[in-house]
Amino acid sequence: MESSNIQLKSELIMDELKRRQRAKEVVDVDEERVKVVIFLCGTNLYAFYGSDIREILPSCDISWVPCLPDYLPGLINVRGDIESVVDISHFLGEEKGAAGKWLIAMAVHGDFHSGILIDSIEDVIDIPLTTIHPPLATLNGAARDLVIGEVEYKGKTISLLEVGKLSALVAL
Repeated sequence: MESSNIQLKSELIMDELKRRQRAKEVVDVDEERVKVVIFLCGTNLYAFYGSDIREILPSCDISWVPCLPDYLPGLINVRGDIESVVDISHFLGEEKGAAGKWLIAMAVHGDFHSGILIDSIEDVIDIPLTTIHPPLATLNGAARDLVIGEVEYKGKTISLLEVGKLSALVAL
């Protein structure tokens, strides 16, 4: 009789331990993440979705084309493909970088294929989709038309820009 009581107690203890363990288990949920390319333009950091940036090219010769607006400095040859180049500083209200000191972010969004002049690449990171916040309602200036959200990076709030909106501005 005593041995069956001991076995019953041990089973109860084991059942209780299993129940407590199940209660402590944390469900690991895979949160959807997106890649963002953080870059410097003028004195501020900005970001694009990584899915919109095909590659980053070093500074190269831009062939001037007459009658283009100021924000289109010309065309470049990318492995045999002729691509336009957009000076995004025009739309962001930033100072133009020194000639030859920039990088070109090759952007692809739908039918839009173009190089975008940037000063430098700061980082390429994966962030949880839920950490992208809507832009401030009080956002003003030239960048307002391009900003679709804000992300935190090293304690700073960075404007997330949409290549699709840039393509709409360039097409005007």
